[in-house]
Amino acid sequence: MKIHSIAAVDIVVEPNRQRKVFDETAIIDLAGSITQLGLIHPIVVRQFEDQIILVAGERRLKALDYIWNFGDKVSCGEFEFPEGQVPCLFLGEIDPIDAFEIELEENIRRENISWQDKAQATARLLELRNAQAKANEEGPFDHIDLAREISGVPDTTPSSAIAPLTEALREDLILARSLGDSDVAKASSKSEALKVVKRKEEARRNVELSRTVGAVFNSSLHTLLRGDCLSLMQGLSDQTFDVILSDPPYGIDAQEFNNSDGLAPGPGSHFYDDSYSNWSNLMHGFAVQADRLTKPQAHLYLFCDIDRFHELKGIFSEQGWTAFRTPLIWFNPGGMRAPWPDQGPQRKYQVILYAVKGKRPVTQLRGDVLAYPNDPNQGHPAQKPVALLTDLLRRSVRPGDTVLDPFAGSGSIFVAAHSLKVKATGIELDEAAAGIAARRLGELK
Repeated sequence: MKIHSIAAVDIVVEPNRQRKVFDETAIIDLAGSITQLGLIHPIVVRQFEDQIILVAGERRLKALDYIWNFGDKVSCGEFEFPEGQVPCLFLGEIDPIDAFEIELEENIRRENISWQDKAQATARLLELRNAQAKANEEGPFDHIDLAREISGVPDTTPSSAIAPLTEALREDLILARSLGDSDVAKASSKSEALKVVKRKEEARRNVELSRTVGAVFNSSLHTLLRGDCLSLMQGLSDQTFDVILSDPPYGIDAQEFNNSDGLAPGPGSHFYDDSYSNWSNLMHGFAVQADRLTKPQAHLYLFCDIDRFHELKGIFSEQGWTAFRTPLIWFNPGGMRAPWPDQGPQRKYQVILYAVKGKRPVTQLRGDVLAYPNDPNQGHPAQKPVALLTDLLRRSVRPGDTVLDPFAGSGSIFVAAHSLKVKATGIELDEAAAGIAARRLGELK
C-alpha cells in the first residue's frame, strides 16, 4: 500500500466532521508517542474534485503540528517526512472493507461523540466484523470479542476484566436497534435512552402477557381458603407466589376499639385477638412461611402499626428479605378515627412495610405516599380500598403473576388482583369475613 506525502495545508478538514472539542493534553501525549515510535497509521484522505478531504486521523494531524513546532520530523514506516508533509493513504486505494473499518474505528473512538452516533458506529463495526469472520470461514463475532479488540487485551484475558466495556457495548447495540423509535432517538443521554427502551419493552411484554393471560383468565383462577393462615400456608407449595400483599393484625389490642363508627357489626371493631403476644407469635410464624412460599425473586407489602414497623422489619430481615428503610404511607382523606377524641387529632394515615426478596425489580416506579379514600364498607372493620391494593400490585406484578394475602378480610385483594389479571390466593380466619370475600369473588367477571 503506497504512502503519499501531502502538504498539511492542502488537507481540508470539513467543519461538521467531528463535532467535538479536542483534549489538548491528550494531543500533546499523542505527539510525544509519535515522536518516539513514529506514526503507526497514516492519515486517511479522499480526493473530491480538486480538494483532498480528511477521512480519518484528525487527532493525529493536530499532533503533527505540535511535533513540527519543536522542529522534529515525522517517521511513518521506513520513511521520514519533513515539516509540513503528512503521511497519507487515499481512500480509493484502500480495500473497501478496510476503508469502512477505518471510518468506523475513527468514529467509535472519537471524543464527545453523541450517544446516538456511538450506538450506530458500534452496531456497524460489529456487523463488519461478522462479515469479515464469515468471509474467513470463522465463527461469529460478538460484543465480547469487540470489547477485547477495542481494549486491546489478549484473547486469554478473562471476560470479567473487560466487563464494564462489554456491558457498555451491549447497551450500544440495544440502542442502535431502537433508534427508529423517536422517543428513544431524542433522549438527552444514553442512560435516559436506556430507560425509555426498558419502559417500552416492559409495556410491550405486559401487553403480550395481558393478551395471552386474558384469553383464559376468569375468577375461578383465584383461591379463597378459610381457616388459620399458619396451618393453611403449610399446605401450599414452595416458591408459588411473586408477591405477598396483606393487612395482618397490628398487635395494638384493636379488639378493644369501638365498632368503626358503626361500619362493622358487634360491640368491637376487630373480632380477632390483637394482643402483642399473639401478633408477635403470628408474625414470626408468618415470616417463615412467607419465605418458603415466595419465589426467589419476590415483593412483600404488609400493613402495620407505626409502633410495630421496626420490629416487623427486623422479623422479615432475619428471613433474608431486604426491607425498605422507611414505611410507605397510606393517606386516607376520609379517616375518622380519633384515638384521643377529647384532645385530637384524627388519624388519617397508616404505614406499610415494603420488602424485597432477591433482586426483583419493580414494574412501575411510584411514590411512597398513596392517597386513596375508603371504599363503601362491605362489613369488615379494617377493609382496605381496592384502588390502594391495585396501586401496590401495579408496582410489582405482570399479568399471570401470583399474589398471596394470608389475612384476606373482606376480599379486596381478589378485586384488585383480578383487574390486573393476577392470580390471588386469600386466607381468612373469620367466617363472616370469608363470606364477604366469597361473595365479592363470585361477582368478578
